[in-house]
Amino acid sequence: MKTNQPSPKGNFVGLLPLLFFLILYISSGVLTGSFDNMPLLVAMMLASIVAFLLKGDNKQDTFNDKLTVYFKGAGQETMILMIIIFLLAGAFYYVTKSMHAVETITDIGLTYLPKSFLVPGVFILGCILSFAMGTSMGTVAALMPIAASIAQMAHISMPLMAGVVVSGAMFGDDLSLISGSAIVSAKTQGVTIFDKFKTNAIMVVPAVLVTIALLMTVHVAMPVWAAWVRSTG
Repeated sequence: MKTNQPSPKGNFVGLLPLLFFLILYISSGVLTGSFDNMPLLVAMMLASIVAFLLKGDNKQDTFNDKLTVYFKGAGQETMILMIIIFLLAGAFYYVTKSMHAVETITDIGLTYLPKSFLVPGVFILGCILSFAMGTSMGTVAALMPIAASIAQMAHISMPLMAGVVVSGAMFGDDLSLISGSAIVSAKTQGVTIFDKFKTNAIMVVPAVLVTIALLMTVHVAMPVWAAWVRSTG
């Protein structure tokens, strides 16, 4: 069945991202003597940026329109969006790690926190770091070694400290504005990320306050519990 719709015309401009990718990847390999010096994923991301900067036939296309076309061309729209967010979140994490931002925030918190506030302090640090980085696993990887050292030096239960780190990391990952799961869930439900943040904050903040209050009693409860265990053992 024939239609009267005109077939789309080819445009050489559409090949510029591909040409940019080939020139960048091949030239870097030739000049440096090894193609491993230019990661393939980095070259692909740079070529994607070039594609977003180009103007198509429709000059009124917004950045969101370009993203939609990009994701649909790569595969299932929502899934590709999540993959891109995970890639960018990982890049953001390694940038902050290279800047020693995680160590700086941790050192500042531990320097000014009183000893009786160590356990809830580690929990709060986990909340802040995970909220800033948008990744729970990255927060656990960054904070867990430090928390383990604190637990060993202060004679705090290691399983307790591990649970504190994980719970703090999950808090930030749920509320973070750059979290992949938060962005995808907001987009699929047709709401803004700020609406999701406000809704989740109503449910999560009271639980966080109760958790902090309970953790502040650990330095009192743990010696009593240890004495009771020794007396009954």
